[in-house]
Amino acid sequence: MKRTDRAPLPGTPNSARISSNNNNRFGAVLSALDSFWISRDAATTSATHAARKDAYTIILFDGQANIYVANDFTSSPDQLLDSILNKGQGRGTDFGVALQVAQSAMEDHWSSERSPVLIFLSDGECRLDEVRVYDICRRAISLGKSLSLHAVSFGNDRYAGYLRNMAKIATEVQAGAPVDQQGPPCGYTSALDTVQLAETFLGIAESMRKPRAALIRH
Repeated sequence: MKRTDRAPLPGTPNSARISSNNNNRFGAVLSALDSFWISRDAATTSATHAARKDAYTIILFDGQANIYVANDFTSSPDQLLDSILNKGQGRGTDFGVALQVAQSAMEDHWSSERSPVLIFLSDGECRLDEVRVYDICRRAISLGKSLSLHAVSFGNDRYAGYLRNMAKIATEVQAGAPVDQQGPPCGYTSALDTVQLAETFLGIAESMRKPRAALIRH
């Protein structure tokens, strides 16, 4: 994520703040996340001033995975951004450990009132034991709701085979769940640049407003 071939979106309220220390791929991801949080926040505000139902957990991973925000109902988009603004400096890529930490966080903070959504983004490739994907997807169903997993490749789609397969497995498991347990759809997206990445996150936000809409982009 340190590579400078991508940069944060210009002209947004937080462009300068993001670019000051992250004028790179990680900054582009922060821009997309910021847009996603703002979109979800606006959707809640427009819903007759209802309390926010989204609970955010943010996990950053390289060779290991760390939780920076856990089951957060109250932080504003700016506060969520602050929590990870200067954290993207690691090396390596380990999808397995990231999924393991994500599953533990899902189990620790499970609620029958919400559908679990996992946005799994990487700009690299890593060998992946498919059992890890089946485990987290089947565990969600055993707890009462299917997992909506969105795998996002930010970089060269040619190297995204494992991410694509991750979404395929999640879709397969979700399709086998009882209809009343199925939440927003799973999907895989290849985002080649900063604009496409931001559009991807906004598309995921929209799919969460329309639970059975499709989100598959190649």
